Amino acid sequence: MQNRVNFEEIIRRILSQRHELKRDELLRLIDSKKKEAQGLLSDEGAARLVAQDLLVRINSKISEVKIGDLVSGLNDVTLTGVVIGQWPIKEFRKQDGTIGRLLKLMLGDDTGTIRCILWNGKANQASASGELQGRIIRVAHGYTRSSLSGTVELNLGDRSEITVLPADIEKYPNIPKFFKKIVDIKLTDKEVNITGKVDSPPRISAFTKDEGVGKLLRLTLSDESGTIELVAWNDKVEELSNIEVGDPLQVIGGRVRASLSGNPEVHIGNGSLVLRGEPKYLRPVLRRRIRISDLQPNQKNLSLLARILNVGEPVESMNDGKKNRYGMLLIGDESGLIRLFLWDDKTKLLENMREGDIILIDGAKTIKKNDEISISVGKYGKLELNPKLVACEPPGYPAPVIIRELRDICRPVIIEGALVGEPEVKTVYSRNGETIKVSNILLDDGSGMVQISFWRDLAEKMTNLNSGTRIRAIGVIPKPMISGKSTMTSNQLTKVEILRGKK
Repeated sequence: MQNRVNFEEIIRRILSQRHELKRDELLRLIDSKKKEAQGLLSDEGAARLVAQDLLVRINSKISEVKIGDLVSGLNDVTLTGVVIGQWPIKEFRKQDGTIGRLLKLMLGDDTGTIRCILWNGKANQASASGELQGRIIRVAHGYTRSSLSGTVELNLGDRSEITVLPADIEKYPNIPKFFKKIVDIKLTDKEVNITGKVDSPPRISAFTKDEGVGKLLRLTLSDESGTIELVAWNDKVEELSNIEVGDPLQVIGGRVRASLSGNPEVHIGNGSLVLRGEPKYLRPVLRRRIRISDLQPNQKNLSLLARILNVGEPVESMNDGKKNRYGMLLIGDESGLIRLFLWDDKTKLLENMREGDIILIDGAKTIKKNDEISISVGKYGKLELNPKLVACEPPGYPAPVIIRELRDICRPVIIEGALVGEPEVKTVYSRNGETIKVSNILLDDGSGMVQISFWRDLAEKMTNLNSGTRIRAIGVIPKPMISGKSTMTSNQLTKVEILRGKK
């Protein structure tokens, strides 16, 4: 409705200044202008161009223009929009030898987005206003031109005006509406704005071009919906060369291209804006997180949100003559449990971790050893303890697994049941001659029975339990069946709770 009011106002002003024109003749001129543009002009945009051809001034008292109605060649443009991105101010040398300045913004309203170039004094004025991303501004007396890429740009010069408006203007969309989820990016998208976290270390390569040697950088970017390849060119390579896995990024004005496999990837060059760090006016960037029950062997660059159930002590080991240091955690979510291995410097974090803490893991990988799947975080992985959760609920605890469903589970589980008979206690000897006590029990949960071997201190705890005692074993690991019977074993992170005495 607002656009139609603008159109009729323009018609009225043209007819009031060009008395020789009839309304029907004017409408034919507007229709002809739209046909020349092959459907790219709205009624208002075509009417404005006709007004300029007829030397009719459309003054600033007319209602503001919508971004979606802008075409190249317009003068005296006034509009209001949200600042989606703000490029760093740049200097250039004018023809008279003096230094000029320009500042580029991307503006958006409910009809589209446009790049806005602020020249000299207007660039200084906007720069003095501080960070503009997420703020609503009104620009007046601008003019539109075609960029080198053929898109329409709005320019603000000496006679233009810029006003920063209050943040609570309801009719303008919030900045998150201008950013796409990675899963929604299509090859038909010309340009996109996205946020995400770096999923892989940057891979830099060189290529030959007419002007010499160019550089290319590739990395994987991920949000809660999916992952996409990010390709940076030339100067942008230097900006991102020291980026690390888990770092948050904003990409504004990225170009969508097809990869060799035909999938969308986002390219960033001189016309794109890359911002590092958590975005101020967007919700915190979250990578797509995987549920523990969905983990498979040999997965990489994983993100998980889990709760800590037990914290182990750091351990030193030798591997190929090199001393390694690692630590273990038992973590879980609503879907299951898993052991998390931290390596080398990451083990220092164990001192601050407590049972019940929430841990956000980025850059993890899965390992399968001795029929158990675990996850590992090394040099490129990142951990955040008790992160601020905005877009999701904190992880809960998994339910106990019933014995008849133990087959094919390759992770630690929680199991409850009653002892059948008395524990069988014995002593075994390790390869280095260490004496180790082990206690074997038979547990019944009503769906079936399983033999569990408890080692060292837990073996002592089992010694005094009688038949019928109900226990909850947290973090026991299923083992291959023996003679058709289910078996399980404890580990350094297993805990046992006595639920009550005999039935």
